[in-house]
Amino acid sequence: VRDLCIFTGLLPVNIEPDQILDYLNFLRDKKLSWQKIKWDVAGIKHYYRYMEHDDDMAARIPYPKEQKTLPRVLSREELKRLFDSCLNNKHRVMFRLLYSAGLRRMELLDLKIEDIETKDGKFRIRVNNGKGGKDRYTVLSKKIHKELQDYYKQCYPKVYLFNGRQKGQPMSPEGLRHALKAVIKRSGIIKEVNLHILRHCFASHALEDGMSIKTLQHLMGHSSINTTLIYLHVSDIPLRGAFSPLDNIDE
Repeated sequence: VRDLCIFTGLLPVNIEPDQILDYLNFLRDKKLSWQKIKWDVAGIKHYYRYMEHDDDMAARIPYPKEQKTLPRVLSREELKRLFDSCLNNKHRVMFRLLYSAGLRRMELLDLKIEDIETKDGKFRIRVNNGKGGKDRYTVLSKKIHKELQDYYKQCYPKVYLFNGRQKGQPMSPEGLRHALKAVIKRSGIIKEVNLHILRHCFASHALEDGMSIKTLQHLMGHSSINTTLIYLHVSDIPLRGAFSPLDNIDE
């Protein structure tokens, strides 16, 4: 509310709805996140409803529409550069597992040794208490299975698959982010990269390699298939067979 008053040069009681809309447009022009603007709107609506007792004014202030942006992904060549830049084998296995199974950051860190299932010819990972509190299974790459066996011999994990510095505790999110930052710097990749991008890469590349949308939805743990469909736009599938008509004009 203070920032709104500074913007308009008026006290809250003298501000008109159109001036609040101008302020919201000002925030959008500053490239603030949708979540930040939403919090600002909630604060302004709360002020008018409970401090000024003006329910009509509060109702006339709209929440911003969320602007959907396509997930960023790395090319397969960039992924190879990322993996090859890992000096620490534990970090390399973790990043490759994030990508190969489409895991979220905390799903990876919460994995226990028993969640890696390879009996009866099955190669799968049990994800416990994923987003929304749901359990699911996702795929275990046979390459990763072999790398995990080598990792076990080197690092001797006890309860959690990837131990942290404190005994009996998993690696911290901060530790994993710090490791990725160092690897990206060594790789020379200029894109902005975070841990979640590896999950986006899994989805995009799986679709390019022929995985069905329904199968991918299950592996990703999406409640709505519409969330999974976003990755069709990120992959190069929509551009297969595409061409520019200009190339067919003789000049």
